[in-house]
Amino acid sequence: MTPRTGRPGDPAHVGRAAVAPDGEVLPELVATGVAAADALLATAAGQQQARRVAARLTANAVAARGHLPAGLAPPGRRDGRCTLLAAHGATDSPDRAAAVTAAAITTTQCDEGLREARGHPGLHAYAAALAATEDADGDLRTLLRALAVGWEVGARLGLLLGPLRDGVHPHGGWGTAAAAAAAGAAAGLDTAGLADAVNLALTVALAGPDESTRRGAPAHHLLPALGTAAGLTVAYLVRDGFPATGPAAAHLGRTAHQGPPTPVAVDAALATRPLLPDAYFKPVGVCAHALTSWTAARSLARDVPGADVATVTVHTYAGAALLAERFPANRLARQFSIPWAVACGLLGLDPGVADGRTETVRHAEAARIAARVTVRHDPGLDDGYPYGRPAVVELRDRAGRCHTARARFHPGDREAPLSADELAAVDAALLRTAGPPTGATELLRALAQAPGSVSLRHLTAPVRGEAPSPTGGPGPTPAAPGTSRRKDTASW
Repeated sequence: MTPRTGRPGDPAHVGRAAVAPDGEVLPELVATGVAAADALLATAAGQQQARRVAARLTANAVAARGHLPAGLAPPGRRDGRCTLLAAHGATDSPDRAAAVTAAAITTTQCDEGLREARGHPGLHAYAAALAATEDADGDLRTLLRALAVGWEVGARLGLLLGPLRDGVHPHGGWGTAAAAAAAGAAAGLDTAGLADAVNLALTVALAGPDESTRRGAPAHHLLPALGTAAGLTVAYLVRDGFPATGPAAAHLGRTAHQGPPTPVAVDAALATRPLLPDAYFKPVGVCAHALTSWTAARSLARDVPGADVATVTVHTYAGAALLAERFPANRLARQFSIPWAVACGLLGLDPGVADGRTETVRHAEAARIAARVTVRHDPGLDDGYPYGRPAVVELRDRAGRCHTARARFHPGDREAPLSADELAAVDAALLRTAGPPTGATELLRALAQAPGSVSLRHLTAPVRGEAPSPTGGPGPTPAAPGTSRRKDTASW
């Protein structure tokens, strides 16, 4: 296959691949994703990036303790095989563990993603990889490889399938296949088996409504929960001999996306270089479409005190303009509200924080400003997404003066990356929630520093309420990675 370069989806990245039938594209896409994951993990920088993604998503899940919707936090026990990061103890049902972790990450909303894929590969891949690795009593190296494989495959599916249809939320769609790839990698499927699992996952992928998310309906959390659990389940079915199915990507493209893949989309999806280095990390827990408006508002806050704000108008692209609710009903609705994000940016507040006694006064002040924010769709900014997230924030103060700020990228975008210390500070802030479990900080430190040969269950034991093994010895040798020809990475 001819090497391909350039950013995924870059308009200058001219398509060179013909649109092949889905049955031909998908196996190559999966094989390319597996090879890219292994190439990434063969480098120290790639290993660090995978560890950072694992740490960020772990912190998200742990920070959701006490905040999951009723019924999503099952009672666990200490000796279960799969840790419930957002609940107490563990469970012997890996699909339940994966579902709870995925739902928890969307409770805090401070995750990562790939802008051009228009979704969050890590959300689904990490939750499935964690549960499947612990279920197999695997080690940290197994988790990181499963996460990288699921992330690379999921990101490529997002590039292949392209924009979603109006009204469809991305969670639980192609992310289901990312979860299948991650779980399959942890369970020892070879590349052909992973392709079968991904294809099977696409046959059961969800196409949930976007509007209910903006209303703050808890059903939002079921999209990643059920999608991730389904992905893990189909990976296990393929491992146990379940028959392969016919091509399914075209069906998901018709039901959830805007049309068949273009030559440029196929070419981007088959890029041989790893895509994980292009991931963005959120600095605060809101929808990524709100982050550039928040960024611009923060710059205006240097010149205009919150008490002097009269009106605010935000001009942005079509997808972001949907996040226009000025009176969000609850935390989830606030996380999908540009007026709320702008108000918090002007006041120096965290727009994703949960309700609490200490936030009551500050939230009331933010609500007063959010009520004065109008969001407008500017068609001239539509072409700026997904190559950025353009937003223009115009503020008029009480003296009648107009102040304007623009942002195309947010802190944490690959074009404006956060340092390792800044990323760690966001992770630490996530853990400073009500009732973080003992051992959470130690787990994040271990994910960043522990040798790959350490048993994953040893690392997660303190979060479950167990004492870790006194030796912390290596876990079992992970299952063979199939045809990927992974380089020896014993050092990590």
